[in-house]
Amino acid sequence: MFLVAGCPEESTEPPPEETELAPPPQGQGFQFGTGEQPVGAGEEVQNCYFFKVKDLLKKGGLDEGKQLNLHQVQIHQNEGSHHMNLFRVRSINPADDGLDPNRAQEYLNKNGTGPCFKSTNWADWPLIANTQIDGQLDWTFPDGVANKLDPEEWIMLQSHFVNATTQTTPAGSGQVFINFWHLPDNEVVHEMGTLFATKQSIRVCQSNPAPTFSGSCQLTKPDSGQSVTVIGANAHFHSRGKQFEMFAWDGLEPTQPATAPFYTSQTWDEPPMERGDSLTTIPAGGGVFYNCSYQWQEPSAELGCAGLDEFDRTVKMTPEENLDCCYTFGPMVDKNEHCNIFVYYYPKSPEGDVNCN
Repeated sequence: MFLVAGCPEESTEPPPEETELAPPPQGQGFQFGTGEQPVGAGEEVQNCYFFKVKDLLKKGGLDEGKQLNLHQVQIHQNEGSHHMNLFRVRSINPADDGLDPNRAQEYLNKNGTGPCFKSTNWADWPLIANTQIDGQLDWTFPDGVANKLDPEEWIMLQSHFVNATTQTTPAGSGQVFINFWHLPDNEVVHEMGTLFATKQSIRVCQSNPAPTFSGSCQLTKPDSGQSVTVIGANAHFHSRGKQFEMFAWDGLEPTQPATAPFYTSQTWDEPPMERGDSLTTIPAGGGVFYNCSYQWQEPSAELGCAGLDEFDRTVKMTPEENLDCCYTFGPMVDKNEHCNIFVYYYPKSPEGDVNCN
C-alpha cells in the first residue's frame, strides 16, 4: 500500500508504470511518498510532507503501538530530483512561516518562498535518510543495526525538484516512493545514529573564485569511552562545488587530519552515497572533519551579478562595500550554494553529545 501525506485513512495502489518499487509485504514494512508534484519550466519546487509513524505502521500491518526498527530503506524518484531528505520532527516553529504537522501535513512551496525552504524550521530535526540520485536507492544496514522510531513521532519527507538552468525535470513533475523495512526487536543489536550538518558561512565570490571551507562535528564526548562505526556518508553542494571530503577526526586538532578521507565527491548533482559495514571507525571524543571546495562561475544572464548581490544584501545583510557577485548559503540551485554532510553510524550517541562547528 502507498500512503500519501494528508490522507492517513486512505491509500491507493500506485500505477505500475509510475515506479518499479514494489511495497514490502504486509507485516514487514510499508510504502509512502509524495504523490505527483508538478514542476513547471523555470521552477524549483521544494515540498514538505508529514507522516505519523503509527499511521505508517498500521498501513504496513505492523503493531502501531510499538517502535519501528528501521533496517532497510528503498527510495525511488524520477529524473529532476535535487534531493530527498527524511527527518524526525523535534521543535516546532508556531509562526505562520513555520512547519507544523499539527496544522498541515503538506507544505507545497516553489522558487525559494515558503516554510519548506526555510532551513531554520528543521534545524534540530534528526536525519533519517537521504538521497540525491535519480532512480532507486536500496540500502540495508549492517546486521543488527536499526534506526528506532517511536510510533507517536512525526517524520517529514522533503522533496526538491528543479526544472531550470542547472537541472531539469523532463516529465514536468516529480514523484518519490519510499519503502521502510522493519527489523524484529529480538534481532536489534545496535541503534543507529545520524548526523546532518551544514556550513552556512560559505561565500563563493568573483574576487575569491576557488575557496575551500571546513567544518567539524564531534559525535561522542571524550569521557564516553565509546567509539563509533560509520556505515554511510553522503555530501551535498550545488554546481559551483568541485570537491567534498570527509575525514575521521580525533576531536582535538582544529585542522584537517593527515589521514586519507573516508568520503570524497567530485560530482555535485549525483554525489556518491557511500555505504558499508565500516567506512571508518571514530574514537571516543572524535567525529568528522569535512572540506567543501568550489569554483566560482559567471551567473546566468537572467540572474547576473545583480541578482546574486541582491540576495546577499537582503537575505545575508551584507554591507554594500562587501558585495562581490557571491554565491552564498541558500536553497536555490541557480543562485545559492550548500555545504551539507550526511553521516550514518552506530551506536547512537545521545543527541546532546553531538556538536558541530
